[in-house]
This record gives sequence, C-alpha cells and structure tokens, in this order.
Amino acid sequence: MRGSRTVARFDYASVPPLFMLTDVALILGLSVLVDFFFSAGSSAGFEITRPLGIGILASVAFVLTNISGGLYKPWRMVRLVEETRAAVVNWTFAIFLVATVIFCLKVGDSTSRLSTGIFAVLGFVALPASRWALGIWLRRAIRTGAVRGRPSMLIGDAAELDKVVPAQMLMRLGLDEVRRFGLSTPAPGIHGSALAPADVDALKSALQFARQHRIEEIVLAMPWSDIERLDAVRAKLRSVPLPVKLLPDEVMSELLDAPRVDFGASIAIEVQRAPLSRFELAQKRSLDLIVASVAMLLLLPLFTIIATAIKLDSRGPVIFCQRRNGFGGREFTIFKFRSMTVMEDGSKVVQAQRHDKRVTRVGRFLRASSLDELPQLLNVLLGQMSIVGPRPHAIAHDDEYSKLISGYAFRHHVKPGITGWAQVQGLRGETPELGLMERRIEMDLWYINNWSVWLDLRIILRTFLEVFRNDAY
Repeated sequence: MRGSRTVARFDYASVPPLFMLTDVALILGLSVLVDFFFSAGSSAGFEITRPLGIGILASVAFVLTNISGGLYKPWRMVRLVEETRAAVVNWTFAIFLVATVIFCLKVGDSTSRLSTGIFAVLGFVALPASRWALGIWLRRAIRTGAVRGRPSMLIGDAAELDKVVPAQMLMRLGLDEVRRFGLSTPAPGIHGSALAPADVDALKSALQFARQHRIEEIVLAMPWSDIERLDAVRAKLRSVPLPVKLLPDEVMSELLDAPRVDFGASIAIEVQRAPLSRFELAQKRSLDLIVASVAMLLLLPLFTIIATAIKLDSRGPVIFCQRRNGFGGREFTIFKFRSMTVMEDGSKVVQAQRHDKRVTRVGRFLRASSLDELPQLLNVLLGQMSIVGPRPHAIAHDDEYSKLISGYAFRHHVKPGITGWAQVQGLRGETPELGLMERRIEMDLWYINNWSVWLDLRIILRTFLEVFRNDAY
C-alpha cells in the first residue's frame, strides 16, 4: 500500500495545469459530441473542424478568464461554491464571445444554432459539476498526502507557530513542512536586535538541517512589530541560498483579509468599503423586488391563515407596528405579525425571553418559525428594508447599544434586512449579554464590507435551513 501511495503522489505545481487541461478537454469534448449527435443523420454529415473551432475558441476564453481571476490556484479550487459560481459567470462570457465571433465572421449559416445552443446549455451544467468534483478530489488529495509540495521548514515564536497548520501551508503556499524550529518568546513590550543564545543555537540547527535535507524554502512565523528581531533572524538566514517567506502575524492577518486596492503606484488595504455604487444599489433593489413580489404572491394564502389564527387566539390587531431606524438612521415603521399581548414602542422595550408570558400561543409558533417576520415583505416593497441586511432593532435598543458598541451606527450604511449574515450564523433571538450583541454587530459589519449579490443569494438559501435548525422565542 505504501508503494502505491508513493507512485500516486504528484507535485503541487502540476495542479493548475491539470485543471486547465481538464476544462479544455471537457469543452472540446462537449462541442464535438453535440455536433456529432446532431450532424450524423443530416445530409451534410459530420465535419469535425466546425465544432473543434468553436470548442477551441470557447475553451481559450474560459481558461483565460479563469487564469485572470486566479481561479486555478489550488487554495481557490477547494472553495466549491465560489468556484462553481465563477464557472457559470466565465462560461457565460465564453459563450457570448463565441456568438460574437460567429456573427462577425458571418459563418452563422454554416453553424447549427441548435447544436451550438445545446453545447452552451450543457456547459452550464458540466463545467460547474466538474469544478465541484475537482474541488472535492483536491481536498481529499491534500488530506491524504497525494499532493506533494516543496520541502520547507518553519522558524518562529511558539505562539505564532501554533497557528500554522501544515495542511494550510500545502494548500495556500504549495509547501510541505518537514520540520519546525521554535525561538524563545520575548517578554511583552521588549524589542531589540540581540538574539538570545538559545535562538542563535536554534538558527544554527535550522541552517544545518536545511543543508542536510535539501530544504527548498524557509518560512518565518514571527510578530511583525519586532522589526529589529526580524532583521537579526534574516541576517542569520542569509548564509543559505534559499527563499525566505514571512507569514502574517495575528494582527496583520485580519488586515490582509480585507480587499486590496490600487493606491497610486502602491497597494492599500480597504479596511472599510465605500457605500454601494448606483449599479450595486440597482442590483440589490432588483433582487429585493423580485424576491418580495414572488414571495407575496405565493404566501397570500398563508397570510390569511396566520391573520385568522391571531384573531381567534387573542385580542388585539393582527399586525404589530414598531418604529425602527433604517438606512442612514432614518426612522420607519416595521410590520410584523403580532406574537405578544403587548405592543411596546417607547423609550424602554423589553426583549422576549424564553418562556415569556407575554408571548401568545400562536405567537410562540410564529416566533419559533420566524413567520412573524413575513409582513416585512411590505417594508421591502416600500423600499424601507431589504431582503438581506442587518436586522433592525427597536429604537430604544439602538440608543442603548450605540453607546456601548463601537461601530454600531455603521450598520445603518445599508438598508436593514428581513434576514442577515448574523442570523444565518445562529445569532438570532434574545441578547441578554453584551458579548452576544457585539458578535452580532461584528457579523453585520462583515456583511456590509463584503456585500455582493451572490452573498445575498447565499444568505437567502441558508435562512431556510437556519429557521428549521435554530428556534427563536
């Protein structure tokens, strides 16, 4: 078994070319097979040059688009949802290019519209499926050791080394960790160029190990703040002709996760994104109108049933109205199915608690299933809310938490939503501790800084699963 596993191993560097060839082979095969199927019975017969030309053009466009987006990097290939989505977008571009070329060269008469259309449709199925299968295969190959990276060793402080996972080293950098050497951790607040004797000995051992075991790369895991100590370590490592990489420490990792943008001749980190552009706002509004309109039409019978049940269960109106702060901090009235015996909307609003006596019998079911939120589809159609966004809190809670949590007001940079990123992460219901609200706000701010139409669609789909998995009260 060990011998067969050794034979099956392949280099990390061969993964991108392998995936490119797979895409090319799949596209060419689809083009030829579809044309053969539709041309074999015709009087003209099958001629391979036509589908081969279309397949080559489509595959070149698709592969080049993937390369420009960095989609053949192994660490991107294992992101199944992102890769599948990108395959659909890039295939759309490839088909558009093929159609444009056919039109410009005036070869439409000699090209079967039916076979070309079938080829395009099959590509929308086969390429995302291939991406999904390849991503799963690559995950397994990395996990089982079938992928071989360049032999490397780690040098750094114990605290930083503990955060480095060998599998992530292989996936993101293409490096196989052979061994790691720990340095002593300096006392807090102490920085200096002098290395402790134990550190000098550790570096000598590391250099000797690198020479004896044909190490191809050295990776440092040290705090970026101690520049003098870093320079001292780098000076020791200059005695070996090997590349040395410095991993981001804990502080820098958070910053480097943010989008990078061109800033003159340099690169800057976007720690807070700009407000949505007009085009992005139009995209989000279009999605809101489509989802809300379809949902209202489909759920009208359910609205009637819920309204009747509320009326029969307890006294009071069917719809509960409460003031909330929306986009830009502007006040609006939110609609919900009434689930409690009280209608609080003043300077003090008490959150619902588990086994809260104020909750009616029907209201308990509505809150557990989140059906009490359905009337907010009207708020969406009125333009006061979005399907996805930070959940709006009662004005009394806004006033309270804005004084306790920094960045709370930034939630109002987008419209509030019926569901949100925090909710699909399980942060629903009561927040008896400040820490729970802080986590919810952290999720809301992440959503605002990383918004996209695809993220909204993902949250909408996950909302249905979360409703069944996590009861509110």
